[in-house]
Amino acid sequence: MTAAENTSEFPNFALHGVLDLRYQVMDAQSGELQHGLGKFRNGAEGDRLRVNEAAIGLQTRLSWDWSGTLTLKYADKQYNPLDLTEAFLSYRPVSTSAWRIGGRIGMFFPPISLENTGTAWSSPYTLNSSAINSWVGEELRSFGGEAQLSYQLSSGDRLGLFAAGLANNDATGVLLAWRGWSLQDYEATLRDRLRLPDNIGIRSLFPRQAIFTQPFTEVDGRPGYYVGLNAEQANLYTVRALYYDNLADPAAISTGQYAWHTRFYSLGLKAELPWELTLISQGISGRTSMGDIKDGKRAVDVGFWSASFLISKSFDNHRFSVRHDRFGTDENDYLPQDRNSENGYAWNANYNLTLAQRHQLNFEVSHINSNRPARASLGQSSNQEETLWQIAYRLFF
Repeated sequence: MTAAENTSEFPNFALHGVLDLRYQVMDAQSGELQHGLGKFRNGAEGDRLRVNEAAIGLQTRLSWDWSGTLTLKYADKQYNPLDLTEAFLSYRPVSTSAWRIGGRIGMFFPPISLENTGTAWSSPYTLNSSAINSWVGEELRSFGGEAQLSYQLSSGDRLGLFAAGLANNDATGVLLAWRGWSLQDYEATLRDRLRLPDNIGIRSLFPRQAIFTQPFTEVDGRPGYYVGLNAEQANLYTVRALYYDNLADPAAISTGQYAWHTRFYSLGLKAELPWELTLISQGISGRTSMGDIKDGKRAVDVGFWSASFLISKSFDNHRFSVRHDRFGTDENDYLPQDRNSENGYAWNANYNLTLAQRHQLNFEVSHINSNRPARASLGQSSNQEETLWQIAYRLFF
């Protein structure tokens, strides 16, 4: 599907995409779309047949060194029916030595997820992302530039460093504080608006806060950054560590959006094991805060952490994957009324069958047990068990 077969003629283009149809059966509380504290995006809606997502990616080769990527997406109940999830230029000159440099500039996902490596940031292993990658999809997008430097050892191992300067990420952290961790596969778009939970005291405590968050907004005019390192050998292993700090001013507010000072450490491992087994494990630990200071504490100050491990087995055109997640938040602020603490765990099992390389059937079940005291404000028990069954047909092109 390229417009030019001869790669010596620039520019040339390639289109690819995915169509994702779902049937869901759920036993769950009201989720984000119902402005609740359920752990799935679509909760309390009963059985549903829907177009989950349709995405198109355009990749263009501008020269031997430069290329471009743009991804447009439609998703069920997305704020803007068609919107961007990624748009960036990449620089990767041909190297004749063990050293390699590169970079990219624009709007892109930070290099955290080791699972979401498919078309339009989909996962080849599961439908619902891990708790960590669910948050990355909704609240983390890099607006800025990233530089990369790597060196290949004689053993074939490659060691690398990367760093980025960021903007439009001041609202990062609000969903973790006021809604908590979730399991879903929604990637927020450039102009998205995500509704905050109702009836848990947000508006009474912070009347200037809008009823929604705009994930990719600039509030205080201060850039943030991330730095990291990775080690890898193709088809064997990848280890990646990252530190992220948006350097936001927690006292700043603009057009209903507060700046949240969010910083965290991330660590991931992907290993190809014998018998065609794949192991992926990720962990994250950080803190997010906003508002004024009283008695040495911020109005909202939440520590957060999550860890997961996934085992996947492929054979012929079949794949079976199981993932376990643990997650939690803790409250360190002077406003305990909003009750930001929680803890929980989740299991996810997926079987998928790929036919003719482009057609994929998925059967998946996700089960979450979580305790969040803020549910008492909604007249619910703080401890909830939720289950989601999904059947999906995916067409890749």
